[in-house]
Amino acid sequence: MSDRLSARSPQQRLIALGGLAAIVGVAVLLLWIGGVLGNQGGGEGIEDVLVLDTPPAEGRGELQVGTQKGQLAPDFEISDYDGSRHRLSDFRGQAVYVNFWATWCFPCLIEMPDIAALQDEFGDDLVVVTVNRREPLDRAEAYFRNLPRLDGNTGVSFAVNGMDPDETLYDLYRAFAMPSSFFIDPDGVVTTVGHGLISLEQMRTAVNESLAGA
Repeated sequence: MSDRLSARSPQQRLIALGGLAAIVGVAVLLLWIGGVLGNQGGGEGIEDVLVLDTPPAEGRGELQVGTQKGQLAPDFEISDYDGSRHRLSDFRGQAVYVNFWATWCFPCLIEMPDIAALQDEFGDDLVVVTVNRREPLDRAEAYFRNLPRLDGNTGVSFAVNGMDPDETLYDLYRAFAMPSSFFIDPDGVVTTVGHGLISLEQMRTAVNESLAGA
C-alpha cells in the first residue's frame, strides 16, 4: 500500500489516507455501539460471573448441559447491582427468564418494559434474571431507574439485576443477538430460546410453557 501511495500526488495521498481514516473511524464507532469497545464493565463490588457445575434435573434422566431447548441450562453465579451473588440453581422450582441486554441496544429499550409487566403478571412463579452485557454499573443502574414502564410509572427492577463485566455468561450462553432470551422450567431445563426482540405475548407463552415443563 505504501508504494501505491508514494506514486500519487500529495493531494491524492492525503485523500486516500483521509478515506482510510474515515473507514477505521466508522469501524470503531460500530464496535463501540455494539458494545465491543469503549466499555469498562462492572463497578465497585461487582465480580465476574462464575461458571458452576450444573446439578441434574431430578427425575428427568441424563440431560446434556447446554443452551438449546431440552438441555439443562448451564449453572452460574452472578453479581447483582448491590454486589450480592445469585446462582441460577437457587431458583429451581420456579420458571426463570434469563435476558441479555445493554443500554446501547434499542430493541432492549422496547422489550424491557414488557419484561417488567411480565414479572408483575406471574409474580412468584417467575424469576427474571437480567444480564447486562459488559457495561459500567452506574450506567446500567441509571437505565433501569429512568426507564418508562407500561403502567405509566418509571423504573424497573428484577429478582436478579445481573452484571456480566467480561461477557463470561454472554459467551457461555452463545447469545449472538441483542437482546437474547432463555426461558427455563422449574427443573432447570431450557424450554424456549429467543434471539432478538420478542413481544409480551411471546414472553407470556414461553413462561407458560416453562411452567408446564414443555
